Amino acid sequence: MKFIPIYDDTAPIMCTISSDEIPERVELVERMRHNLERVERIEHGMLLHFPNRADIATDLQRFAVDEKRCCQFWGFAVAALENELTLRWEGPPDAEDLMARLVAYFEGDEPLTTISGLL
Repeated sequence: MKFIPIYDDTAPIMCTISSDEIPERVELVERMRHNLERVERIEHGMLLHFPNRADIATDLQRFAVDEKRCCQFWGFAVAALENELTLRWEGPPDAEDLMARLVAYFEGDEPLTTISGLL
């Protein structure tokens, strides 16, 4: 599947999340991984597939807004399809290593502590 990139390649690759926001964000990301049905690697990032439920839709929307606020280089798009929700998460080429670590986390190969500085 070919997508038009949605990330900001002019924004610095840095995260401005405050330390008091981290526990709540970690909890949200862990909940996302728990509900995740599959991960699809795409050209500029990943497409996360979830069941189409209202609680998951709320989490995905909240995550995309909060994460974009602190990590402006990421791009997010949430879509509701017939039986599933998707979160498209993209980054610029300079963030490829970060994206690879995130994909590994969502696939279950990396502990969250490895990526917690990326949230």
